[in-house]
Amino acid sequence: MAEEKAPKPGASKLVIRNLGLILSGDLRNPILDADTVVAIDGKIAAVGKEKDLDLAGATTVITGNGTTLIPGLIDSHVHPVAGDWTPRQNQLGWIDSYLHGGVTTMISAGEVHTPGRPKDVVGLKAMAIFAQRAFSAFMPVHR
Repeated sequence: MAEEKAPKPGASKLVIRNLGLILSGDLRNPILDADTVVAIDGKIAAVGKEKDLDLAGATTVITGNGTTLIPGLIDSHVHPVAGDWTPRQNQLGWIDSYLHGGVTTMISAGEVHTPGRPKDVVGLKAMAIFAQRAFSAFMPVHR
């Protein structure tokens, strides 16, 4: 369990309480004896029993209603596409659906589905630079 850290002034503090089960992601200790998670500025600061944690100053409180909390899932092979839509997939919708389903990290194998994509070295490099800059400037945000 994480030792609780004090937030800096102006920091966001998220409390997720009333969880039924918290899975650690560690095969040696898969189930934590805890019902509450505290995160400060997007990083987990404490995991434990609600009665033992400092919940004061929380900017957001989520009540889990006995649900299960697990570490984010990683999809190790995705192909984001250039543009909103191609005949193979809907770009914006599927990334949001992944995030909603618990996937927090995607590892891109690069774009291969753009119709009419270049096949020469100069064109492929230009496309790679374009894709990197486009996705850096427009990343999906879960609300």
